[in-house]
Amino acid sequence: MRYFLLLIAAFAAPSQTNEVTTREETPTFQSSVNLVRIPVVVRDKQGRSTGTFHKEDFQLTDRGKQQYISQFALEGGESAVGAGHARPAAPETEIAGGLPSAAGTARVVPTHFVAFVFDDAHLKLEDLTSARVAALQYIEHGNPPQQRIALLTLSGRLSLEFTDDLAKFRAALMNVAPVPPHVHFPPATLWAADQWLNREGGNPDPKSSPLLASQTFITMHCLQLPDEAIASATSIAISTLHAVASEGASDAMYAFRTLNNIVRLLGSMPGDRVIVFVSPGVFLPVELQKELSQSIDRATRAGVIINTLDARGVYAQNPAGEIGGDVPPVCGPAAAVIVGEKQNENTSQGLILGDLADGTGGTAVAQNDFPDAFKRLSNPPESVYYLGFYPRDLKPDGRYHEIKVTLANSKGLSVQARKGYWAPSQEESSAATASREIGEAVFSRDEQRDLPIDIHTEFFKTTATDASLTVTAHLDIRPLPLRKEADRSRDDVTLVCALFDGNGNYLRAIQKVVELRLKDESLARRLARGVTVTSDFNVASGPYLIRIVVRDAEGRQMATANGTVEIP
Repeated sequence: MRYFLLLIAAFAAPSQTNEVTTREETPTFQSSVNLVRIPVVVRDKQGRSTGTFHKEDFQLTDRGKQQYISQFALEGGESAVGAGHARPAAPETEIAGGLPSAAGTARVVPTHFVAFVFDDAHLKLEDLTSARVAALQYIEHGNPPQQRIALLTLSGRLSLEFTDDLAKFRAALMNVAPVPPHVHFPPATLWAADQWLNREGGNPDPKSSPLLASQTFITMHCLQLPDEAIASATSIAISTLHAVASEGASDAMYAFRTLNNIVRLLGSMPGDRVIVFVSPGVFLPVELQKELSQSIDRATRAGVIINTLDARGVYAQNPAGEIGGDVPPVCGPAAAVIVGEKQNENTSQGLILGDLADGTGGTAVAQNDFPDAFKRLSNPPESVYYLGFYPRDLKPDGRYHEIKVTLANSKGLSVQARKGYWAPSQEESSAATASREIGEAVFSRDEQRDLPIDIHTEFFKTTATDASLTVTAHLDIRPLPLRKEADRSRDDVTLVCALFDGNGNYLRAIQKVVELRLKDESLARRLARGVTVTSDFNVASGPYLIRIVVRDAEGRQMATANGTVEIP
């Protein structure tokens, strides 16, 4: 049995009378933008990030209005190692903070997590093949003991959770294959369909809708219709644009959902958390622009950096045009129109890669030297500043807010930061706020010690491979801001005890709410005694990470901490 010093909420047994009662709840974790968190990377002329600035050096505006920076943190800084190298973990001989092995020596705690995400839904075979070969070349150099790697695809067809088994990673990588694209004839681009629907309002008259006129022209030539069939061609063009827009919006929404799930998976890991997103870009319909901002918000709250690699490398347009293959020769003079629209789509779809990187403190790379790119993108920048602010007079109107971060003295420096966020569409309830804050803390690895806790863990084997694990803690309740009501001093304290496996994958959480209703005559004694909580888990043999989160209702104080245990 090993002892750990952590922060945790309290749990009183029923025999402790109705002054302290406990109920168990199902954890629900939510997200919001009440606190806007902005990763900022400051680079010099050589492109190196620098960590020498302080809170007062930054200025932040929301729609042009100066904002107070209420949170400021620097990850990395002058002590961080250079790009291309994982940040150091505890030495293998160090017991404190390590996971003890059966032989009594400490295993290296994983502190660097890289999720390689291949956009198999949009990558073409030749681009995917080049990126896959480069990724294989990168991992052949070995995997540092503190690093875990995962492989996922945007379509969800293939996934390998975090592991240090390179053979499994290689095998999974070789199975990544492009998803066959939707093919329409006559051809139409998602860019044209989106512009027609959202910029021209779906105007059904080609005489006053340039985009519908273009699609009608394409339809006429590709189907070789006579001039008198213009009405039929227009009807076909409208149907085609609607179909392409619907498919594009569905594909983009699914891509965001997958990306958000990956962010949540990665956000539960300790240490550096990096996504390497390998993609040609995803065209973003106007109605889904809020989804991009929300994905960035989830990543910043989870401390996940998204690095992007444009797998097209240095893009060269096929003169014949490309829409699910070359433009059929039968389209004749319409080919030039198709190629022009495809160029617009290619430019637009690549913008999301820069937005994801800028918004999360990452790096966007578009180059043909893929092995070097993987080396750069597998690590976070040497220094990342995190600025947080609560928008003044924020109205729940669902509108977009442009934000700008500058340095008081930025000579010779560039500032990379998130460009904006969307206001919530409705007021957040106090219950939703509590749920969101607790959820964010559970899937973080930062520690807060506002409330003092003593905790220890013990286990007993139930079979040769299974055990019962008990986490027991004692909470000092004296710092709690109790509210006096009649002859009672009140507060509600929510506790989440979350369990992760040795690779940092989330397994289960137990949430309890401790209701304190302390009588005046016993208040001093209760405060001195504190309260105790136990959380029980049935587990298999192996190493585990423990995450404790405490939040009280009256003062909204939070306490978080991490622990480790290994079941032989």
